[in-house]
Amino acid sequence: MKPFERRKNLLNELYVNNIVHVSNLAEEFKVSEETIRRDLEKLEKEGIVERNYGGAKLLKSEELPYSVRDTRNKESKINIAKKINQFIKHDTSIFADSSSTVIETLKRFAISDKKVHIITNAVNALYELNQSSLEINSTGGKLLKYSSALVGPQTIESINKFNPDYAIISCKALNKDGNITDSNEYEAHIKELMINRADKVILALDSSKFDKTGLITFGELSNIDYIVTDQEFDEEWQSILEKHSITILQ
Repeated sequence: MKPFERRKNLLNELYVNNIVHVSNLAEEFKVSEETIRRDLEKLEKEGIVERNYGGAKLLKSEELPYSVRDTRNKESKINIAKKINQFIKHDTSIFADSSSTVIETLKRFAISDKKVHIITNAVNALYELNQSSLEINSTGGKLLKYSSALVGPQTIESINKFNPDYAIISCKALNKDGNITDSNEYEAHIKELMINRADKVILALDSSKFDKTGLITFGELSNIDYIVTDQEFDEEWQSILEKHSITILQ
């Protein structure tokens, strides 16, 4: 097994179990325990795991760098991105937050022939889309390194100048009380501003984020016009969304 394949499988083990043990991994990957320890040491330096005696544990999702969050639930994010791409029409302006789900959506726009004007605080979006035909405005601002998001007064001032057709945002959690929440107050405030300035709002999130609550509330379901996820909604959720007159993007 090549090192990059071992890393991928090691990360998968962490995502599934949250905790891994050196001896088990060495046996599974057919390498020495010292090799596994070096792998875990590298992941610790990248801010992905915290090592302990005999193994390591995965850090909480809000503590993970963007490069790692981007790999989680990848197929779900691609599925969501395809649905939004089908919905968005030619010649549309959009606020896009810094979440990995939304950036996946922007990448889908980039391979289409639609004219889309993007205003974003996502540094990774600028990198991913710099060779595309999309029209892109960066908000500027102070860089949050772990999330590759721009925040602060400059970001706020920039957002308040725009009135786009849509805001496409994600979140850390959504509960049945209608609270849309995140883990970082600075990013949450930017998402709230995007919601307030856009004509319509699309909430994009995979099913792992339902029925949970994050630290900061930045919106309510009453603020949302469309919602898109990777699985069908059960009857209870359909009733909640219908109550708020939210359209489900299929």
